[in-house]
Amino acid sequence: MFEKFTPQSRAVVRAATQVAAAFEHDRVHSGHLLFAIVTEGGAVGRALAGLGLDEPSLRTELHGARVLSRGGREVDTDALAAIGVDYEAIRAAADERFGAGVLGLTMVRKAPRRSWWRRRPRSRGPRFSAEAGRALERAVRLAATRGDGDLTPLHLLLGMLADQFSLAAGIIVRRETSLEQVRHAAAAAAAADDADPGARS
Repeated sequence: MFEKFTPQSRAVVRAATQVAAAFEHDRVHSGHLLFAIVTEGGAVGRALAGLGLDEPSLRTELHGARVLSRGGREVDTDALAAIGVDYEAIRAAADERFGAGVLGLTMVRKAPRRSWWRRRPRSRGPRFSAEAGRALERAVRLAATRGDGDLTPLHLLLGMLADQFSLAAGIIVRRETSLEQVRHAAAAAAAADDADPGARS
């Protein structure tokens, strides 16, 4: 999958893994990819920062991230709270009435710490969640459909935003920016960057 990725896109994927590890999250999700695009995605990242999706604001979002996973689908409890849904209250009521764990949702906010006698050799870092994996697959398909030879940070961003319920989309909306604004600004920045290769950094 990664042979078509530009060096910048590879840097984004690496940075997303590093960000997830830094926050002690045991999965890389689209919020980490969004953060990594801002910090490593060149012109596309600068366009996002210009919309208020800058490193400090995204760091705040990720620091407080509460993510649940069920059947490969991540659920952002902060996004639920924003529309008046108190997941903790719902879970407590369900546990009391039907038994503990009936909702089948597992918190994945932080990687579990192992007791000293059960520690395994250090792994390669957090794995990509199903949600982030689907975003990467959509980015690959998008690049192929458009006939683009390389997969750029713009493809990664558009692959994420194709799912309006992704964690990244939730962060963008909470920052009072529309997904369409983000798509338009990122595409314009990428086009300007392509037209002036000397401006790339």
